[in-house]
Amino acid sequence: MIDERYRHLYLRALPYLNTRFNDIHTLVAYKQAKRLLACYPDADESVVLTAVVLHDVGWKMVLESEQPTAFGPNMSNPFLQRLHETEGARIAADILSELDFESAKLDEVVAIIDGHDTRAVPLSTNDRLVRDADRLWRFTPAGARIDAQRFGMKPVEHFAWLEAGIDSWLSTSEAKRLAHEYLAEARRHATR
Repeated sequence: MIDERYRHLYLRALPYLNTRFNDIHTLVAYKQAKRLLACYPDADESVVLTAVVLHDVGWKMVLESEQPTAFGPNMSNPFLQRLHETEGARIAADILSELDFESAKLDEVVAIIDGHDTRAVPLSTNDRLVRDADRLWRFTPAGARIDAQRFGMKPVEHFAWLEAGIDSWLSTSEAKRLAHEYLAEARRHATR
C-alpha cells in the first residue's frame, strides 16, 4: 500500500506506530493523501507523503493508558495531544536526518507535524492535505469502527458526531466529499 519510495520511511517509523492502531491509521492516511494529491497539483508530494507517514510517531511517547484522554469526543488532556505533536516533530527530524532527507523539505515536514492536530490555520496547501488525510481516517469503515469502540460510543452516536464535524475538521472540498462517501460506507458496514 505504501509506494516503494516511502516504504523504507514507513518501516523506519513502524516501531513508533505500534500504539493506538497507528500502523493501520498511517496506511489509511497515506492512501487518503494520495487521493488528495491527485486533486491539488500545487502540493509537494514528497512533503505531504513524508509528513503523513511520520505525523503520529509522537504518540509512542504518551502512555497508552493516558492516550484516550488526548483525543476524541471526550478529550480532557489537550497537553498530551500537543505533546504527541512536539515529540513527533522531534522524532521525525531525527529519522529524516538519519535518512539524509533534503534539509529544506525536512524543515517543512517537521513544521507540519508540529501542530497537525492543534494548529488553527494550516501553514500551506501541504499542511492542509496532511491534516485532511489524517482526519479522513475517522470516516472510513475501519476508522469509524475502531474509534467508536475506543470512545465507547454506539455506532449511530459516533456517526452523528462524525457527520457534525465534517465542515469544521476538514478544509478541502475533496476531503469533505470523501468524508461523506466514507461515512455512508461506514454506515452500511455497521448494519451488516
